[in-house]
Amino acid sequence: MKKTKVVIASLLKPIDDTRMFEKFGLSMAETNKYEVNIIGFDSKNIKKAHGIEFHPIEPFQRLSWSRLLKPIAVYKTYIKVKPEIILVNTHELLIVTCLYRILFGVKFVYDIRENYAKNISNTRVFPKLLRPILSTWVRTKEWFSKPFIDHYILAERVYEKQLPFLNKHVSIIENKYAPQPNEETAYRNPDPDHIDLVFTGTLAESNGVFEAIEVTKQLHAVNPSIRLRIVGYCALKKDLIHLRELIKDLDYIELNGGDHLVPHSEIIEAIQKADFGFVLKKGNRGMNDEKLLTRLFEYTANKLPILLLDNPTWIDFCKSFNSAIVINPDNLNPEAILDQMKSQTFYNQGDVSSSLWDSESPKLISLLDNFRQV
Repeated sequence: MKKTKVVIASLLKPIDDTRMFEKFGLSMAETNKYEVNIIGFDSKNIKKAHGIEFHPIEPFQRLSWSRLLKPIAVYKTYIKVKPEIILVNTHELLIVTCLYRILFGVKFVYDIRENYAKNISNTRVFPKLLRPILSTWVRTKEWFSKPFIDHYILAERVYEKQLPFLNKHVSIIENKYAPQPNEETAYRNPDPDHIDLVFTGTLAESNGVFEAIEVTKQLHAVNPSIRLRIVGYCALKKDLIHLRELIKDLDYIELNGGDHLVPHSEIIEAIQKADFGFVLKKGNRGMNDEKLLTRLFEYTANKLPILLLDNPTWIDFCKSFNSAIVINPDNLNPEAILDQMKSQTFYNQGDVSSSLWDSESPKLISLLDNFRQV
């Protein structure tokens, strides 16, 4: 049987990104119906996989001429590979992919992982004067691309309400946890002499990493067995400088990553060895209120109890498993929290298998199979 050539492409993610490779890529390759090609920036942690070929691009600065030219390099890879289906998950590739679709008639899928325009407007990644210009440019590209996009994939259900340019061809494929062959789902291996906390994901002020440090300090002052491991990459230099300054004299807080990407296997290992995980992402003017974060799936799938920000959507999600203690970092009672951490029974209800990628993979394959039949 002839395999269908598929490209999964991003400028902002590493080539072994969890969603592109471990979820989408491996799910496609396992069917033996697809020849998978992944484009992303180079990574030292690439794992070979049958049916998947990697096409790394050179890294670049967020604000640089090099970033503007990278879509051309991706277009050249399209020409080389000659895909029949292209999935992109960054707005930078919309124009070149539309051009390729016009010329060669491929199927074009836009995998939306963030509300990119709103993120630019409401976060401090770019200089303040540039934000409205960049945000408008991103949204213009998304509107312009609409007639050429065959299907939208949304990583979050809430994007159906947030994104005005969507057409009727939409699938929601959430970023649930995909355990790899060398990982043991729901494996708990805590250190009996310590209470280990973990903060994983993007290390940024907006994600609540500084609140996690402050909460840890208050809990440690009451119970010195409290420790924190911070695992992830910090894209903003000023946030990384501030983070390092905050923890430099705190021997009970450890940083793994910061200035470099951390392999996903190390993130999962930290989750599986911890006693509690932080989920403190800020609301960002309501944009995040209804989002089910990837770490919620990773923590619940691995039965990690959660110290959770007071967000109604997240509270409802965690209630189904009895998996969380709700905290307010700005008004913390450390003694009461520690008592609850010690006395509460977690994960005594619900089915955490609902947090696994197994429930999402068939949606992806069904969508692609429909394209193969057209």
